[in-house]
Amino acid sequence: MNAKIVRRLTFRWLAAIALCWLALSPAAAEVLIDGVPLPTDAAVSENVRLSPNVDRRFSGAWVGSWGDTLKHILVVERISDEGEAGVIYAVGDLASAGIVRSWNRYKATLSGDTLTISSGFTATYRAVGNTLRAGFERGNIRSRAIMSRVEIATLLAAEEHITWSRRQVEFLNTNLVENGKPVRLETVLFKPAGDGPFPLVVFNHGSTGSGKLPERFTRTSWNFGLAEFFLDRGWMIAFPQRRGRGRSDGLYDEGFAPLRANGYSCDPARSLLGADRALEDIEAAVRALLRRPDVSRHAILIGGNSRGGILSVAYAGKHPEQILGVINFVGGWVGEGCGNADQINQTLFQRGASYGLPTLWLYGKDDKYYSIAHSRSNFEAYRRAGGKGTLLEFNVGVIDGHDLIADPSLWKPTIGEYLDSIRR
Repeated sequence: MNAKIVRRLTFRWLAAIALCWLALSPAAAEVLIDGVPLPTDAAVSENVRLSPNVDRRFSGAWVGSWGDTLKHILVVERISDEGEAGVIYAVGDLASAGIVRSWNRYKATLSGDTLTISSGFTATYRAVGNTLRAGFERGNIRSRAIMSRVEIATLLAAEEHITWSRRQVEFLNTNLVENGKPVRLETVLFKPAGDGPFPLVVFNHGSTGSGKLPERFTRTSWNFGLAEFFLDRGWMIAFPQRRGRGRSDGLYDEGFAPLRANGYSCDPARSLLGADRALEDIEAAVRALLRRPDVSRHAILIGGNSRGGILSVAYAGKHPEQILGVINFVGGWVGEGCGNADQINQTLFQRGASYGLPTLWLYGKDDKYYSIAHSRSNFEAYRRAGGKGTLLEFNVGVIDGHDLIADPSLWKPTIGEYLDSIRR
């Protein structure tokens, strides 16, 4: 039921990325750019005459971070008329994944709007406006980054602040009060370039698995692949952290057993009270976000993963006037290990049936919390109550079915079609 971004896989793909360029870098003096090394002889050729079929936009230095986590610099030093390029590829330290900063020079090829490095791994950089949309692939390991141009002189001077990510973290002032104190909710924001106002997506996180590991409560949750998808379409996307989650104020109290050490309760009354509390947090976050001058006054798109998915459906039923559409990734409140899972999950989903407009339900096969049969049953209960929507099932390969969101290639076309169908 966890909405985390496949944390156990994150270290695997970061380590795989690192292994691809951890060969010893050429002996050369280095300068550290906010922890990322570059050779001091890095230079961009200014005297190359490119033929009309070679894209000049790539030449120069670019910064970003793989998976919004691992700092990365690409320097395109030269490009020939035939589309052959010489590049410097550098990453910083990431102690949690055992990655040590390094740099290397590689040959790359430029074809149309895409630059490609192939050297035991594949890294592609596609020009989109004034950014490069980067993708990494090695076997089943994949990651993405958004790269922004920086002057090479600025990089080598190592004096200017480098913006590695489009991610912003803010604390929303809400109408929630706990123990006589106002509650602020941590929110991760990704905004398109410009002042807006932008259409808004509010995407809600899941649980922490069993609820028995308090150290997971303080992890801030967001999804870079989803953020990139909506940024490309001009949307702002917000990932609010409910009370007691991430760095939000208040107590995390979404349906625990009488003894909290036992984790989430399977008692319908206690469990559903926890869902009510979570819905209050989402409502408070939405109100705060809609007060922002850079947010469009039009209806918003709401979605979520696991507990966030079922909450988004239920929220739309409670506030239909606010909602343009609903995207439910592998939604459910309690796993089938709870004897009352059918009753609890169907009760919450049925609350959303009064929304009245089409919703999108995306589920992965071999989900460790919700079998496809269970999720189909939930969907049918929703439809019997008057709800409208489409449920789609995906084979997610080596990833657990509950982590469908981790593979954008599976769901991007479907969500794109859904957005086209609900635009007003």
